[in-house]
Amino acid sequence: MSDLTIPGVTSNIDTPKMVNALMDVERIPLTRMESDVDIHKRNKNIWQELNLGLSRLKDNANTLYSFNSPFAEKIAVSENETVLIATATRKAIEERKSILVKQMATADRFMSQSLDKDFRVEAGTYRFMVGDEEVEFTFEGGTLQDFADAINKKAGKLLKASVVNNTATTQVLIIEALKTGAKNILIFFDKAIDFGLESGMLKKVTTKSLEVKLTSSNIQKFENPLTPDMYAVKDGMLTVNPGTELQIPIRPPFILNENLILEYEVKTYVISEDDIEETQPPPGPEIPDAGSIEHKGIRIFSEKSKVLLPEWQAEELPEHIDDMGILFFKSEGKILPLPQISDSEDFQKVQVPIGKMADNLEALVIKNNNTHRYFYIRNINIIDPTTRGDYEPVNPLSRAGDAIIEMDGIEIVRDSNIIEDLIPEVTITLFGESDKPVKLSIEHDIELIKESIIAFVGSYNQLITQIDILTRNDEAIIDNALYMTEREREDAREKLGIFQGDLTLRQLKSHLQNIMMNPYKTAGGQELVLLAQIGISTSSNATGAGGAINKTLLRGYIQIDEAMLDEVLRNNPEWVKELFGNDLDGDLIIDSGVAHAIDFYLKPYLTTGGTIPTKISSIDSQIVRKEKEIADYQEHLVDYEAQLRRKYGMMEGMLDSLEKSSQQLDNFNKNNK
Repeated sequence: MSDLTIPGVTSNIDTPKMVNALMDVERIPLTRMESDVDIHKRNKNIWQELNLGLSRLKDNANTLYSFNSPFAEKIAVSENETVLIATATRKAIEERKSILVKQMATADRFMSQSLDKDFRVEAGTYRFMVGDEEVEFTFEGGTLQDFADAINKKAGKLLKASVVNNTATTQVLIIEALKTGAKNILIFFDKAIDFGLESGMLKKVTTKSLEVKLTSSNIQKFENPLTPDMYAVKDGMLTVNPGTELQIPIRPPFILNENLILEYEVKTYVISEDDIEETQPPPGPEIPDAGSIEHKGIRIFSEKSKVLLPEWQAEELPEHIDDMGILFFKSEGKILPLPQISDSEDFQKVQVPIGKMADNLEALVIKNNNTHRYFYIRNINIIDPTTRGDYEPVNPLSRAGDAIIEMDGIEIVRDSNIIEDLIPEVTITLFGESDKPVKLSIEHDIELIKESIIAFVGSYNQLITQIDILTRNDEAIIDNALYMTEREREDAREKLGIFQGDLTLRQLKSHLQNIMMNPYKTAGGQELVLLAQIGISTSSNATGAGGAINKTLLRGYIQIDEAMLDEVLRNNPEWVKELFGNDLDGDLIIDSGVAHAIDFYLKPYLTTGGTIPTKISSIDSQIVRKEKEIADYQEHLVDYEAQLRRKYGMMEGMLDSLEKSSQQLDNFNKNNK
């Protein structure tokens, strides 16, 4: 419409300019409505940001007392992480353990002899067993590397193979079991045996093992007399009573080598002092009736005999003797001691490198000098842990063995370096042996608790800053908000004081400040009822050095004394937990505490239909109404502009007609002269 022209119009009037001027006046309400929409959208954005700040504070408060509270988290702290580390679940109990790592769990790892680079592995069926698991595969023949690849591909869950060029012209193959523990030995079968022998990885076993039979016929006296009531043998288990000594002869004497291990299982039973009955005096001789006579109807009884008994003295109880060095062995006529036994109600497996202690074994000797302790022994064997069936490795880089640790004086054996069943809810991972015990502490995760408290305080301060920016026209508020970026500062300056006098925000800030300063009941009594007592202070401590007033604190912001917080958390974490969330009536529902109060107070502000969502919804409705008004008014402007152009077009036409009539009159007058 703005480009409309009327042919023949010769008027000097600038019609488009007049129309545009009138339209500018008519657009003033539209501009005002569009400005209102921008203000509504800006206010909506502000309330949404405030909603995020409230939600962040509520979430951080909820974290401090909910089921996922960091106060329930536990960590395991190792004194020496090169020896062991541990992880603990939330259910772990706070405690301290002393752990000595005597031996790591190991796996069989065998190496071949040096082989030429052109060494070929024959085709065939190869079978291996690790512990009670077996793997079998067919190899089509090929190089040593081809064979290693076949093992890794087809037996990768149990075995790992690698080829190493040990010289410029030779190579070796290393086969490693992927399961640790003494029971998980690596055994070769079928074509694997042929390869093991050909490659120099295996050789035939020459050492025999020995099982020591425990039967009544095998038990003999050692030095002191031995009677059947002093011991018992049943189902392969030997029971040795207190004060008993005996021997188990080995016939013929067993020849030892340095690889041989004496293995046995043993447990104890300790008699309580209260279970030992004191000896009672003997009843003495039984005196028969002296008899009687009757004379003229009168019976006369003889007086009973009197026996003078010596004064009885109770036998003294034997001296209490504790002697855990009860096991010995005889070799070449000498009696040599075996390691001392530890008290245990369950059987403990003991392994002794007897092959490094003597050349032969003639007898096992047991001397139970204890007065209050029974010993039970079973499964006595001499084994060679280096053997694998009928074969043994020639170049073992490591042999399958159990992890052996001592915790609080008790020896524990496991087949893995990852131990999950020793301390409830704690997993221990071993990395190396130690020459002294390592202290392991299960404790509260103080750093996580502190981080959660700092996050809570930070979200509180940010929210108070948001409210102050919106309700106060003070640039210092922005200057003191050191966490803000430059862009955030510019945005804050545009919002400064925009909601001055807003009652909702003033009440919100005031109530939050009261919650943070109020006392809350804990098990610490008056020692811990306020946030200030754990190093968290608000405007109640707003005076700085030299008596200067800290305006930041006066605005209700919080500061944290980390050193003070650390100390309280280390000494009384449960008190701090109760300060943030506590169950006062014992119904297993938190009903008190700073975090609980914040969470409870903010809920009506944030839930659907609450204060903030209602404000945002109201603004959305205003925006919709204004945008509808804008759309209607824009249609009005289109119609109005068209109407103006029609009117001014008609005026231009009339002026054109008048102009033509005037010219005709002028021409007529000229012609009639």
